[in-house]
This record gives sequence, structure tokens and C-alpha cells, in this order.
Amino acid sequence: MDIDLDESRYTKLLELIDTDGFSMGAGKAQEALESLGIIVSEPTAGRALRDLERAGLLEKNGSHGRKLTAAGKKKLSEYRVIQDNIERARSFAESINPTEREELLDILAARRMIETELARLAASHITPSEIENLRSAAGKSRILLQRGENVADSDTLFHMTIASASRNRTLAGALKLIWHDGKYAKKLAHVRYHSKSVISDDHVEIIEALKSGSPDKSGSAMKAHINNVIRDVEKLPEHMWGDDPIF
Repeated sequence: MDIDLDESRYTKLLELIDTDGFSMGAGKAQEALESLGIIVSEPTAGRALRDLERAGLLEKNGSHGRKLTAAGKKKLSEYRVIQDNIERARSFAESINPTEREELLDILAARRMIETELARLAASHITPSEIENLRSAAGKSRILLQRGENVADSDTLFHMTIASASRNRTLAGALKLIWHDGKYAKKLAHVRYHSKSVISDDHVEIIEALKSGSPDKSGSAMKAHINNVIRDVEKLPEHMWGDDPIF
């Protein structure tokens, strides 16, 4: 059984037992979770403890209740590292305001590093249904661009699908935070519209590289795409940065 530590009741129970090592039955588990603002019933708390045992993360510790297994300590440690990295990325994202050319270029440079690796990883894990989702997003971007309409949402969906396909939550979380939940995607769509760039052409090349299963081709295709976006940002005339007629 695989345990997702993004479910807070599992994480908090492991942390409580790791810290205190005290005997914990269903009733005590419910009280401990409730004190942390996690409201569950006693049976649910009991099931959570049993789930952790079945997953090999907890084991009975004689009269002392339960303790973390070596696997439990490792998984909790890995989870803490991921959360620390995400928090660092969040702090970075909150420190920037992607409204001016130089700030946008800084963000794109960070995206180039992160998304090149995400694409490399995705090449080994992406599913046929995810490939189809990418094709759909790319096709929608092409149609919207031809109409002179906003492609920000479909572009965001395209890149986040690849991030999810990487199966690396740390890098995917970092991209989401740098992306500002799509807040600056509109500015990029504006830039590419006025640069007359066909963003979907880049996306098709990325899809074909991912479909081939080659990490090198996929990483190179993504890097080339971000480089094209950077080129468009650098070339857009200064007087057009405040002009946003299509949104």
C-alpha cells in the first residue's frame, strides 16, 4: 500500500509518533489530530494508523505503542525535504512581480532550467492520455491565436500537464509557484501575439519529442521553446508593453 503524505492526517501522525514515540490508539490519534486542526472521527483516525502500518511506515513497539520503521523515517524525511524545497520556491515566487521586461526574462531563465528537466523526466513517464491532453491544448492555442484571443489558459494547461507527467512533485511545485498560478501567462501571450509567433508549432515539436520517449530530444525541444519565448520578449518594442488590446 502506497501512502500519500500530502494527506495531512498521515503526515501529522508520523510526525507526532516520530517526535514523542508515545502509545497511540485510535482515540489518542483523534485527539492529537484535532489539536492540530484536523477534524476526523475516531474510526477514521484508527484506519489512518492501520494504513500506515500496512504501508510499512509504522510498527508495534511492544507496550510503548507504535514507532516509525526505517521506511517510515525515510519517507517522512523525503516529505520534509520536498516541503522545504516548495517553501523556498514559494518565497522566491512571492519576491518577484512579473510585470516588466527584465523581471519576465529572469523568470523565463528559471523556467528554462526547470522545464527542460521536467520535459526530460516526462519523456520516461508520460502516458498516451497525457499526450492526447497535450495535443488538445496545443490545438486550442492554435485556434485561439488565429482568432486573436487569449491563449494563456491553454498554454498554462500544456506546461502543467508536462510538469505532472514528470512525476517529480518538487520540480512541478516549483514551476507552479514561479508561474504565479498563470498570472503572468497573459503577458507572455500578449508578447507572442504581437511577435506573430506560432506558439503551437513549438508545442507540436515538444509533443513529438515526448512521444518518442527520448529525454534528450524532449529536453532540447522544451529548451528551444523557452528560448523562442525569451527572444520574443527581448524583441517586443518598449511602447507595446503597456498595450494589451486583446485581453
